[in-house]
Amino acid sequence: MPASRRVTRAVNEVLDLAPKQGEVSLTRLVDAVGANRGRSIEITMADLPPGVCGQWRQFADHDVFLIQKGLPAWDRTLAHELGHLVLGHEGIPVVQAARENTEMASSELIGYMLNQRTGCMGPSGEDAEQEAEDFAALLIYRLGRLPSDRASIVQVRLGEAFG
Repeated sequence: MPASRRVTRAVNEVLDLAPKQGEVSLTRLVDAVGANRGRSIEITMADLPPGVCGQWRQFADHDVFLIQKGLPAWDRTLAHELGHLVLGHEGIPVVQAARENTEMASSELIGYMLNQRTGCMGPSGEDAEQEAEDFAALLIYRLGRLPSDRASIVQVRLGEAFG
């Protein structure tokens, strides 16, 4: 299934932020998105619970992408979390979710809830996950086709459009 226009537009906007000099890498794109938003984005490798590859945590003045230590394709997870951010998948704060869903919580339950993706709960959760996956796939694909210098990004896009 091809990526939606919304996803394609989001990937184009992120690539437009690519540094004009030097290598265009995923981590440099994350930094560029943070700078464009005026909120730094920290990338941290972490021990997450089984089955959790990555998380996006929002703080008052910055964002953090947690990536499971030892993932063979951590860049795909990083691109997925970036997709949630740039596509505006807001969700609800973890503290709010805990207050609304528990009366009394043990430290184990609190730890578990902090390691859950609360940003994609609700009826549109599956759609948000698919959208983030589509974003990650397209961004990784395009990054693989970019030259090491951004100067010829127009040629890459023309090549994609016309084969």
